[in-house]
Amino acid sequence: MMANFELDEVLDMNAIRAAAYARYSSDNQREESITAQLSAVKEYCQHKGYVLTNVYTDEAKTATTDHRAGFQKMIADSGLNLFDVVIVHKFDRFARNRYDSASYKRKLKVNKVRLESILEQLDDSPESVILESVLEGMAEYYSKNLAREVRKGLQENAKAGIHNGGRAPYGLKVNPITRKYEIDETQYKAVQMYFNGVIAGIPLAEIARRINAEGFRTYTGDKFKITSFDTWAYNRKYKGDYAWDVSTKKDAEGKRNGHTKKPLEEQTIIPGVIPAIISVELWERVNSLMKERQRTGGSMTAKEIYLLSGKVTCGSCGSNYFGERYNSRGKHYAYYKCSGKCGNKGIDKDVLENSVSEKLVATCFNEYSMKEIADRVKQLYSERKKNINNEIEPIKKEISKLALKINNWLDLIGEGTPEKHLYAQKISEANEKKTFLESQLVKMNVIADTQSIDESILIKVLNAKKDQLLSADDGDRKQVFQEYVDKVVVNKVQDDEVNIELTVRCFNGGGELTLLKHLTFSYQK
Repeated sequence: MMANFELDEVLDMNAIRAAAYARYSSDNQREESITAQLSAVKEYCQHKGYVLTNVYTDEAKTATTDHRAGFQKMIADSGLNLFDVVIVHKFDRFARNRYDSASYKRKLKVNKVRLESILEQLDDSPESVILESVLEGMAEYYSKNLAREVRKGLQENAKAGIHNGGRAPYGLKVNPITRKYEIDETQYKAVQMYFNGVIAGIPLAEIARRINAEGFRTYTGDKFKITSFDTWAYNRKYKGDYAWDVSTKKDAEGKRNGHTKKPLEEQTIIPGVIPAIISVELWERVNSLMKERQRTGGSMTAKEIYLLSGKVTCGSCGSNYFGERYNSRGKHYAYYKCSGKCGNKGIDKDVLENSVSEKLVATCFNEYSMKEIADRVKQLYSERKKNINNEIEPIKKEISKLALKINNWLDLIGEGTPEKHLYAQKISEANEKKTFLESQLVKMNVIADTQSIDESILIKVLNAKKDQLLSADDGDRKQVFQEYVDKVVVNKVQDDEVNIELTVRCFNGGGELTLLKHLTFSYQK
């Protein structure tokens, strides 16, 4: 972070927090170019109503590599809820390698952080989202036969207690020769301290303190804290059971919630094939106790989901609207409020969101619009297919390189290297990148083997989006709002009449980027 660059003071906890990333990469650029980029970011944030809270820079670093300290710090911090959006001057400041760019954009998205460029529009148009959704479904169908064969092998591994991938739980390790689980003599006592401590009624914070005092550290070399034990009470490997295929399947968009498990009868559990760190009785008691704590925990205040977060601005002063709620005389009120001082009144959350939803249905999800979006998706698919053969080989080579690195690091861990926690972190990162590239490779193969996309499939996906918009799930509805709504401008709020300018993103006219359709309407509150 540059010490001489002024950051905004966060006065409004509801404001959108922005992080700036800037770099220069050659002798043709100077340090001043970073200053210029950051000044542009500052001006951009002021215009958008963002609060600039973090700045990350890399000097004389090329974007064709991800070995950039400032960049990696920004990616890591995105998971700490420090900011909501990353601002770059141009997307080539973020990454020039296509697959690194896609991988890191995915990490930001997982951490609920979006990427914006001052000079370029991010290609997250409805057409691109629809195409990715269809490709995910086609890729799943394409790989089913292969998955069946792979699954057979993994099932046999599980029965024999052979490691099926991923990082071994703390306290266990994988023998690099037999690929079977073994007790890690340097870690297992920390696991025993945790389970014995829970049964003794010792608070988790005190358990962490005692484990740290004994010199134990996490895989990443950090001290233990309460969240370090999130999965320990439920990990069957600690009592000697091989539990495999426990997570729920991916959803319709190819996403998987790793914290959501299948019913016990659908999981693969082979008792007694792993060396147990604790007794079955102790594990069962702690497991039941922690589940009971989850059921009887203190009541939590439900979090309000503002479907138009970051999309609403004031037509009077240009400031962002933010979500605000309060309780009065036993009633709950939620509304959007201008962050400026122009005096424009707040708007009831449900009234605004439902009105925008009605306009989206009428504008983007009518028969004509869906046909237009489907045509654009087919055009995008045709453009991607032209160069697909040139993209497949580089992905295969990168996957092979990552697999070799992972095996080498596993060998070093098996040999007892004192820096095994560092290699464990490298393996985790490499596996994540390898998994992402493998998913991309499947999609590339689908494109190579499929001449065109059936329009009826695209219309079916669009109708599913419409159903999602009209569903009772605010999380589903927000996803559609974020894809199809470009901005909402509140021009006047007085008496009971509200004048709204809505800009939607589903009218493209055949251009390279999605063009915008402006609608103006009024409604009675």
